Amino acid sequence: MTQINYTRNIAGLIVFSFIAAFISQTMTDFADIIAVSVALIVAYKNNEIADFFKGFHRPVLWIIWLVIILTGLIINLGFFNIQVWINFIEFKWIITFLSFIYLVNKVIEPKAFIKNISMPVLILNLISLILFFYMSEAARHMGLVHRASGVLNATMAFSHNIGPVFSLFTVLMFVNWVYYNRNEKILIMLVALTSGALTLLTYTRGVWLGSLVAIIFCLSIWSARRAVQFLLIVLLLGAVLFFTNQNINNRILNKTASETYSNDSRLALWKANWRMIQDYPVLGVGFGENKNHLRKYYDDMGYSADTIISHAHNQYLQTWAGTGTLGFICYLAFLYLIFRTTWSGYKIASSEDKALFLGLISALLCFTIGALTEVNFSISKNRFFFILLAGVAIGISNRMITENKNSFRN
Repeated sequence: MTQINYTRNIAGLIVFSFIAAFISQTMTDFADIIAVSVALIVAYKNNEIADFFKGFHRPVLWIIWLVIILTGLIINLGFFNIQVWINFIEFKWIITFLSFIYLVNKVIEPKAFIKNISMPVLILNLISLILFFYMSEAARHMGLVHRASGVLNATMAFSHNIGPVFSLFTVLMFVNWVYYNRNEKILIMLVALTSGALTLLTYTRGVWLGSLVAIIFCLSIWSARRAVQFLLIVLLLGAVLFFTNQNINNRILNKTASETYSNDSRLALWKANWRMIQDYPVLGVGFGENKNHLRKYYDDMGYSADTIISHAHNQYLQTWAGTGTLGFICYLAFLYLIFRTTWSGYKIASSEDKALFLGLISALLCFTIGALTEVNFSISKNRFFFILLAGVAIGISNRMITENKNSFRN
């Protein structure tokens, strides 16, 4: 397989993976398997297996994290408990993450990436909008509030994917506009607008907050004027929607019984998981085992028998209670290193490429803020999409950092 052939194929695989996260779990799993297989084959043929595992800082981070996870599971469940190994196998995503970093480092050019994903994402957005308005009519007749759910028809999974897309393309629309031709400008604008509409129609407040904070933060890095422009647009549009759209009004003011139930349920889950952290501070109750301990804590706190049994609705509490302080530190270090590496790429990128780096930082930041109200990293499709975005950010950053070092030496 020649350099030219696998370059084209890998670029296509990255785009396919990007789209797969919005279509079905089966396609996401298929993209996952293909990405890992291709990365390992290419690394083996190029004698770069060591580089593959070193693509994201030192491999010791993964070893320490996995030892903590496995130790916590064994202590809480026992070595021979099948659930220990089922939960542990979930960390196979690490190989997928390293695969995306390695592949992107090989082939992806910033502007080509934007161009390749824009049209497929726009098509998916248009399909999602059509499905929303088609299904919302039926929901209206039943007295229900329909929420945008994408092709997957899964609101939470869709919202925590489309929010980062909205963040990415909105930053692209505001930063370095001069470097795009007319067709590229139209396409980026359409993707940003349709993604924004879908983000709004998911009625997911955590994603609303995440995307707004992420976009304003990244625009302020580039230009305070751009950040103010975006904020004024949001305030004006938000005021109009607040006074004209009852669903948005209800969602913001928590007027309905379902809103009250949702808030009360989250509060109960957060309190229970915080109690778990206090009782199991070092290694936690076991990765993924939080919900199996909820009933005991609900009884101790006097909650009724019908109180929701669920994940923590907060990725940070979920991770801390499940893997203890040691596992939580590893998770925070993982997030920190992603942002640090991407920021390093941004600082040395050309003026033309800085927009993509800021867009990726915005998308990743949207995801991490949205994690305050959802365990989005524990949802397979959302985790896959996050590590794909992070893989693109780190892969391009690593490539630019290496090229910059080589240039300096020469």
